[in-house]
Amino acid sequence: MKSKICALCKTEHTTLYRIQNQPGKIWIFVCELCCIQEKAKPHYRYGGTWKGYRH
Repeated sequence: MKSKICALCKTEHTTLYRIQNQPGKIWIFVCELCCIQEKAKPHYRYGGTWKGYRH
């Protein structure tokens, strides 16, 4: 099982969400809680889910 660090809260997770939260073309990976918080921002864009495990 693989894991990555959330770009915002800096905690390790096995499922992260690729989002944009600022204007421009920079994508970041965030955990579920941070993703929910970022959805309220005007420049939020969802770009997919990264999973560190296989089904």
